[in-house]
Amino acid sequence: MFLQRLRICNFRGFYGEQVVEFAPVSDRCVTIIHGENGAGKTNLLNALFWCLTGSFTPRLSNPEMLINKAARDEYRESDCFVEMTFSHEARQYLVRRTVAGGGGSNLELYTVGDGGPTAVSRPQLFIERIIPKGLSRWFFFDAEAIGELELSGSDQFRRELRRVLGFELVDSLVEDLERCLSKKQRNLVSTVNSRELDEIQSSIENIEHVLPSQRAKVGELDAVLQKVDAEVVRIEAQLRELPKSRPLQDQRARLEARRKNRISTRKEIREQIARFLGESAPAVLLAPFASPFEDQLHIKENTGRLPAPYSEQLVEDILREGMCVCGRAVAHDSCEETKIRNLLRNASTASFNNRVRNIQYLLKDIQATRESYGTSLDTLQRRLVETDTEIAEIDEELKEIKQQLEQIDEEVIRQLENERNIFHNKARDLISQHGVLKNQIASNETRIKEFRLRYDSAAKRIGHGDAVRKEIDKIKRLSDYIEKTLKRQESRALNLLQVELNRILSRYLTKHYSARISPKTYEVEMLDAQGRQVGRSTGEGQVLKFAFITTVVALAGRKTQEKIDFLAEPTVAPLVLDAPFSALDSEYQSSVAENLASQSSQLVLLLSSAAWGDSVAKALDPHIGRRYVLISRQAGPRGSKPIKSMQINGNTIALNEYESDRDESVIVEL
Repeated sequence: MFLQRLRICNFRGFYGEQVVEFAPVSDRCVTIIHGENGAGKTNLLNALFWCLTGSFTPRLSNPEMLINKAARDEYRESDCFVEMTFSHEARQYLVRRTVAGGGGSNLELYTVGDGGPTAVSRPQLFIERIIPKGLSRWFFFDAEAIGELELSGSDQFRRELRRVLGFELVDSLVEDLERCLSKKQRNLVSTVNSRELDEIQSSIENIEHVLPSQRAKVGELDAVLQKVDAEVVRIEAQLRELPKSRPLQDQRARLEARRKNRISTRKEIREQIARFLGESAPAVLLAPFASPFEDQLHIKENTGRLPAPYSEQLVEDILREGMCVCGRAVAHDSCEETKIRNLLRNASTASFNNRVRNIQYLLKDIQATRESYGTSLDTLQRRLVETDTEIAEIDEELKEIKQQLEQIDEEVIRQLENERNIFHNKARDLISQHGVLKNQIASNETRIKEFRLRYDSAAKRIGHGDAVRKEIDKIKRLSDYIEKTLKRQESRALNLLQVELNRILSRYLTKHYSARISPKTYEVEMLDAQGRQVGRSTGEGQVLKFAFITTVVALAGRKTQEKIDFLAEPTVAPLVLDAPFSALDSEYQSSVAENLASQSSQLVLLLSSAAWGDSVAKALDPHIGRRYVLISRQAGPRGSKPIKSMQINGNTIALNEYESDRDESVIVEL
């Protein structure tokens, strides 16, 4: 999907009609919209967001008041609309959302061709196929809130990333095949009339009946949790705007992020201790018996040797040829043969020696494990204690911050704090319910696998219904093939994502940091040269988040150096960022700007003059295809109020005007 044209009319902050023509998909694919008015940029981002998704970014206050105030005052029944022209899979579309002054909204979607526009039925569903709900935050991003982007590997994060990369469609195909398999197995049961198969199939169907509702419930909880999280973000954004609480809110956000990370680390250490105990316990228990047994082996080995100058081969040659080395005959069953055979009775043959050596190696391993057991376990337990101590210290700091916020005698802050606590507690309850459901789903999925193995075994033993069983085998082979291919594809995509991330970090970071992505949870970590985790709130951590967003968008749009033939088409959409450089250290602004432009197929940036320094301008100028400026117009005289301006290509551009007919923002192309 690629943007072509935006038209807005009477949308909040904008009076009358305003138009933006987006830069095409080419080397000069960047559209820049400059503006000093923060509300104007936020409103423009929300106009784009609302038109394509029907929802709004968390920073939009009072989203129900979409109609420009001046237009509403002048014309009580005034409407507002946002209209977007975009292309998708070689076809052009026009989408338009309208809000009427008297209430109510409307969505229209048309295909645009030579024969004129043609209405698309169920437009919301069609748009969600192009850019699904939950993915919009990856492509329409308020970069001032980049610190709130979590790369910690939550279920929601993993699911959304899988959607962007197109894996969710393949998951749906696997589920459809499982339903086909269940139907065929039921057919086999009716064909062979087996009570055993019938009972097993009934158990499978009972679980399959429950699983969809459990998965749907997880999806519902995710949707509610996302809304609750958005409310927490919105409230915390308002709290940060209050001067007295801003440092405390920022500190609390950092502490909560650290706490979340430490809890994840604690869980990992506990799992390591459990694995270590399971692997080391047998060796530790056997070690006291190993040393005496090894001494006995030495005794047996020495007493079992042939006395010099004999050897095992020499004795065997004498017995085979019936002649001693001295020339004397050694007859069969003679006393000479008996004496020679007695030499071999307790001797250590080659195979015996080999078994003894293997046992000795095993005993040495047992002893080595026992010797390292205490030190390794102490190290893990010490790390666990340190992590628990750090979590306790963070909890104390959070408690102190909460007490300080409660002591601020401002009704607004107290009210916002109360709302935040309500939503925070609600989120905690939702997370708890989510965890219980996920465990139930995992248990049911395991049980289905076990029942299907029993079903296969019973079906083969009965040996009837060959035609149906052949169809079942076909479905199983297809399902197994798709699942294995998906796993390989997923592993390749994550490896490529990690490689591309590290390629970007190596080019733009001044330090020797690298990124690592967990294949299980999709958690993204930044590590220093010694392999230690780097805090996500650092300047380098912010660069990692920008690099991750652009790498995901580039991978989906096949802009990475290495390509993947996806099993299902990933989501491809323009990247729209509001104030992307204000959250970055100045040393990284140029490198992030260059990366955004080179990794995106189409990029829209909403920038203030403060973010448009010489380094950013130098990085972006070769890629800019369209450039606009947001001008804030104010009614009434200027008086002593300032005129804000910025330098663009050697020209001074005024960003605000006075003595206008009304308060409004206008979009002017440069």
